[in-house]
Amino acid sequence: MIKYLMLFGSVTMTVVASTLLKIGSRSVNFEGGLAAIAMSYITSPTILVGFGSYALAALLWVYCLSVFDLSYATFVTSVQYILLLAVSILIFHEQISLMKWAGCFFIMIGVFLWLKG
Repeated sequence: MIKYLMLFGSVTMTVVASTLLKIGSRSVNFEGGLAAIAMSYITSPTILVGFGSYALAALLWVYCLSVFDLSYATFVTSVQYILLLAVSILIFHEQISLMKWAGCFFIMIGVFLWLKG
């Protein structure tokens, strides 16, 4: 049971990280040089927590790779697309086209078939 929680945790932390980096990117000044951009990154708490979330996700991912087949673990992470779609709608108020909904539907069918096979 713990290994499935770790896999879900890795997926969830990746979604959290992407969300935080998207939010944090709004405060970054991309007009300056590389040093100015880097300074914007390291002075943004949201971006730092986002990077930390990715680091935690990576640690969990390494554990998952040790207990699951690579093909299984990697395929299950496709659920991230669905979670990120929910974040896009609920937090960023993005409009999702019918074609994107169809793509997500097929992804979920693929994950279901893969897990059953």
